[in-house]
Amino acid sequence: MKKLLIRILVLAALLFVMNWVYSKWFYEKDLQEHSDMVNLPRQVVADSCRIVYLGESSNRTYGWAESDQRKISEMVGDYFPSVLCGDMTKNASHAEIYYNMLKLIPKTSSVETVVVTMNLRSFDAGWIYSRLETPLKKQLVLVQDYPPLVNRFLLAFKAYPIRSDAEWDQLALKHRKKESLQFPFESEWNNAYQWDSAMAWRGLMDSQGQRDDAMTELACHYIKAYAFQIHDDNPRIKDFDDIVSLCHERGWNLVFNLMPENVDKANELVGKDLLYLMKTNRDYLVNRYGGLEHVAVADNLNLVRDVNFIDQNWTTEHYYAEGRHFVARQVALALKSFYPSDFFDPQTVNLDEGHYLFSNTTTIDNTFPYSDGLQLSSEALQPDWDRVNVEFKACRKTDSDKMMLVVQWYDGEGNSDANYYRVKESQIPVGKWEFATFSLPVDSVLRSSQYFKIFVYNPSDSPVQVKDLDISFRPAYMKPGVKGEKER
Repeated sequence: MKKLLIRILVLAALLFVMNWVYSKWFYEKDLQEHSDMVNLPRQVVADSCRIVYLGESSNRTYGWAESDQRKISEMVGDYFPSVLCGDMTKNASHAEIYYNMLKLIPKTSSVETVVVTMNLRSFDAGWIYSRLETPLKKQLVLVQDYPPLVNRFLLAFKAYPIRSDAEWDQLALKHRKKESLQFPFESEWNNAYQWDSAMAWRGLMDSQGQRDDAMTELACHYIKAYAFQIHDDNPRIKDFDDIVSLCHERGWNLVFNLMPENVDKANELVGKDLLYLMKTNRDYLVNRYGGLEHVAVADNLNLVRDVNFIDQNWTTEHYYAEGRHFVARQVALALKSFYPSDFFDPQTVNLDEGHYLFSNTTTIDNTFPYSDGLQLSSEALQPDWDRVNVEFKACRKTDSDKMMLVVQWYDGEGNSDANYYRVKESQIPVGKWEFATFSLPVDSVLRSSQYFKIFVYNPSDSPVQVKDLDISFRPAYMKPGVKGEKER
């Protein structure tokens, strides 16, 4: 028994020495080779940052021709000139990666507040079972809460999921077939796989009535990316819950930045069923995290218009400068509750040509049925503007369904006509602020008019509140102008 004890002690001492030697002379080299993400938390600590922004490619992607190529995180810093702000940006990251990077920040650092990117798509099977998961999970092995030598052995024995691209794709496909979709209204779709297959078979038609393969493929991408419902057992929920717990443990304030998705394109290509899923998933996240102590959620789901999405043939959160400015401003307003005396509004968000925003809240009913709106001369329409995206928020007092979006035009001789687009109750439920979005043609009728108006109209005796009327003209087909790789 005594000899056994001596052997155990000798073995323990040997392992201790081996771990010390490895930690002293070899660990750093392995970290730089296999887990270089460690440099990100090291940098924000070295810079004594008080606010740290965690993001993926959305933080630093910009259009080639843009004069302002700054990150979203840098734009956030404009609002807090007296507070040091930094970022930890790693392409293709999701909540599990953010959590592990945050753990690497020492408790004694200057960090007070973290802003964590929350991509709606990251909860979907396509991202959970992404082909990039193998290299991402490999990055985490050496930074686990074990002695460095143990982590090195785990890395040597490939203690991370290793699957081929085909195997990852098969897992995502299996999930889309298995997970059922629930709607409070009649819908054709039982699951994302069925929906995607039907879209691919039926196809979308162009203005000449011919099948548009490019738009059909894009519509299928939107279905695969957003046709899901978040439940408590979603692995991303555990990751975000872990981030909340870590921030509470460290005494950090936390802002979840729910990124804008292209709701305009989703509605134009797929329709109300997909928008319903996107809205309910947003509600789940806002309700789960928005009421927690020292936690804020910047709900930016519908903040950015289609014209400001760089990638027009894929689903990403990559925005031109105007879109990045809008996101940064909303994040800054969420941070303002933690830094009220340090907040400074630079008022640098200038609207691009063809973009009009009416932020006032108006109450419309049969007494005064017209919201704020746009009046524009037809001469102001650019030749390549073929569509206009109109988005606004509204709150119904009752279930009255008379609210409409109106495009009214005038010929200069006192004559006018209009198109009316019903705002259905499923778009704006009773007693809740919600957005509605429309993609409308800029046709010859508008171009031949003297001027036209776009506004929300409610002839009912039941009042409706309307705000943030957002009108953006764009070409029917926009070429992508992305800088960098398209990893998601």
